[in-house]
Amino acid sequence: MELSQIKVNQPLYLYQCPMFMITVSTVLIVDNGVILVKENNDYKFPGGMVKAGQETVQFAAVKYVKEQTGIMLQKDLLIPIDFRSNPERSLEGNEVDIGFVCIIEHKEHKDHNGIWKEVDFEEKRLMEKEKLYMDHEILLERAIDWISILK
Repeated sequence: MELSQIKVNQPLYLYQCPMFMITVSTVLIVDNGVILVKENNDYKFPGGMVKAGQETVQFAAVKYVKEQTGIMLQKDLLIPIDFRSNPERSLEGNEVDIGFVCIIEHKEHKDHNGIWKEVDFEEKRLMEKEKLYMDHEILLERAIDWISILK
């Protein structure tokens, strides 16, 4: 798409013809822990694939958190913290995951479908030795780094 074809009110951050696949993952910090979802034998942060030409990365992050946990976030509360690519993510090696962090109040979201796990913020890991999905240990470490900057 040429720049002259973009309408004034069309956002520039929707990608139309992707050469790579974009996914999102969101670390939800609640009290002294995080909210995870369980997939097969792994725990992971809520997330999934961004639909090219149809949604922004923020919209996708909010959508997957709602679908997978029942928690409705405001997109302006999402802080982008990470861009990760790993050949294990896809056979073509063309998948990029954008990581977000969001601090939410427990009392506002006490009813959800997610699994709350306590975090050791000093060691930057879950208190229990749960297996996190793919490279979500890295995402957790980076989320904790950002949280410590914000405090």
